[in-house]
Amino acid sequence: MGGALVQLVVAFVGLQATLGTFRQIVTGNPAAGSFISVPTTVKRYENDTVLLPCYHNAPYRYVRWSRDDLLLLDSRYPDLQPPPRMRLWPNGSLEVTDVQTEDTGDYTCEIMTDGGKASQRHAIEVQYQATVAIYPEDSIDIRVGQILEVACVVGGVPQPFIKWSMLNVHLPNLDNEPKLSLLVEYRNFSGPVQCTATNGVGEPAAASVEVIVNFVPEIDVKNPTVHTRVGETGILECLVTAHPIASIHWFHHGLPVVFDRRIVKLDALVAKHQYHTVQRHQLAIRNLRDSDLGQYECKASNRIGFTSAQLELTGRPMVASFKPAAEMSSPTTHNFIWQTESFSTLIEYKLKFRRVPSGNVTPFRRTLPQLAWNELIIPSDGSYGPLYSIGYTLKGLQPTSVYEVIVQSRNRYGWSDPSNILRFATGGEIEIDAGSEDTSPSPDGQTTEALEYSEPELGEVGDGGLITDNMVPTDFFEYTAEGGVDRLGVVATSTLCLLVLALVICGMNGINDL
Repeated sequence: MGGALVQLVVAFVGLQATLGTFRQIVTGNPAAGSFISVPTTVKRYENDTVLLPCYHNAPYRYVRWSRDDLLLLDSRYPDLQPPPRMRLWPNGSLEVTDVQTEDTGDYTCEIMTDGGKASQRHAIEVQYQATVAIYPEDSIDIRVGQILEVACVVGGVPQPFIKWSMLNVHLPNLDNEPKLSLLVEYRNFSGPVQCTATNGVGEPAAASVEVIVNFVPEIDVKNPTVHTRVGETGILECLVTAHPIASIHWFHHGLPVVFDRRIVKLDALVAKHQYHTVQRHQLAIRNLRDSDLGQYECKASNRIGFTSAQLELTGRPMVASFKPAAEMSSPTTHNFIWQTESFSTLIEYKLKFRRVPSGNVTPFRRTLPQLAWNELIIPSDGSYGPLYSIGYTLKGLQPTSVYEVIVQSRNRYGWSDPSNILRFATGGEIEIDAGSEDTSPSPDGQTTEALEYSEPELGEVGDGGLITDNMVPTDFFEYTAEGGVDRLGVVATSTLCLLVLALVICGMNGINDL
């Protein structure tokens, strides 16, 4: 009885197996059975060999392979020529040798079993090095103020990552952007723009394009005022940087300069860079005449635009400069020495001075009005140049005061430009050490000659000695546009107040003693 039961159970299990009750269902047809292989994506490099499995748990009548819904192989048609580098194994697997980038795609294995059709999908992903192309390919001519646009087209598996660089400097804000869009603000934007693509396969790929910025010519004038005299040779010069190369025109008092054997134009190449050119342009006038003096204009132009610079050819004296005086000054006088250069005999000097008041002004509010200049005309000593030196003593000054002074020189062609402002103190409370000059801007737009100084400690009174030089530091006088005063006046005022206070206290003590 027991043996018969066992035989019955075995027969039942066999019947179920025959009917496919225990098969894994992977398609819409349960009777088709299940695959032993599993769907997979095979990642390989070029020239590798790939085997796509198609293993089933039941015998099948035929197997066919397709890629992206295009038939590749079918075991029912042995005369069907397989694609190059592909062959069908007896177990239904597909072999692809020497895979190339075009082999990338989805592959489907389809079989017919006794229970019906079953299919399984695989994929091949051929990984290859990143490629890159940049557009436009030729060099880009662009003007300052325009938008630079460059596109980067990349290929490769996996998808490459894009980086941009300009003038060999990485632009992180454009990472993985397929397009560069940038405002050209300066001519220094000229140079290579590069797109680099990386995907971890092989070396990064890069492509670049040259950007050439066209800009309005730039003029640099080293000596805007050229001092000379009649009969000599005067040379005006301007350096022009441009791309494209600029053409130069000279004008005198607004009229084009007429060139001849006496007036010639000299042009020379200074430097030719990859993205711009620097040229030196000179206007040389031999055997100068009075009519040759005056204002000149150097005008440079190219197809982008034009610019100009003003120059002056003059016989006026050069700007004078103050020199330290050997003689000591007194509380009411001050000694000056200045030096100037003139190719024509000097006629006279103009010394302009003004006192800087030290009124009731706080450091936070300075409301003194702009000071007026006093003028003195000093005749020339009759000496011959071109280098002139003269000394002068300014008298009638107020003790413990601050003054400003400038000087001009005149010859037959007119007055020179004013010298830098010199500030000095008479019988002051501050000792000035010999030191470096300061050229801070003054209210009049001129610079101020000055020396370093040492200031008494808080609460101390100066020794009342004379100033050891003619110059007082600029930072000791903090002016506003309205013409404010400085700390020196406050120190002097504070000193006087202390003296008055001391006298009052002494007087009160004398009264108490009485």
